[in-house]
Amino acid sequence: MARLSWTQRLYWRYLSKPVSQRALFLHAIEKPIGSILEIGIGSGERIQKVLSLCNLPEGVSQLRYAAVDPFESAGPSVPHMNLKAAHRMLSEYGVKAHLIPGEPSNALARVAHTVLPSDLIIIDGGYGTDSAQGKAIADWLPRLCHAQSTIFASATPGGNLVSIPLPATAVDHAALRHAA
Repeated sequence: MARLSWTQRLYWRYLSKPVSQRALFLHAIEKPIGSILEIGIGSGERIQKVLSLCNLPEGVSQLRYAAVDPFESAGPSVPHMNLKAAHRMLSEYGVKAHLIPGEPSNALARVAHTVLPSDLIIIDGGYGTDSAQGKAIADWLPRLCHAQSTIFASATPGGNLVSIPLPATAVDHAALRHAA
């Protein structure tokens, strides 16, 4: 991705919408991101903005992206992309996507066993709640992140995304490289 001019940085820092996701956009501008895990892709607008802003770290040729979402089974009351549209949109950005359909409470185990820990984790809804999804996120989050990961989460879908601390048992990224 190209470096942003000072006016573009000014826009993303103070004027970007929605305000509830501004901290996520600033993180994407300031830190190199090689992999993203998104729990709850929604309409896809958020990830499109993040993909247009992020820079790859040295030695990484392609961004690795994984998402867990109900997709078609989300129902008409919530704006969601269907699975085919999500694949199409992500391929336009040149992203290697691993999309897992299903409720996060059931699909997170599959993600933890098939996807490496991610640099950026976006949790849109369910974090910190006593729901089945909240419990599944709390149980699997240490396997989904590494010591240098950043996590943005909200308790409700479409809510204010805030940076949360890493779990104490997060996977050591350096140990993963030596094991590979």
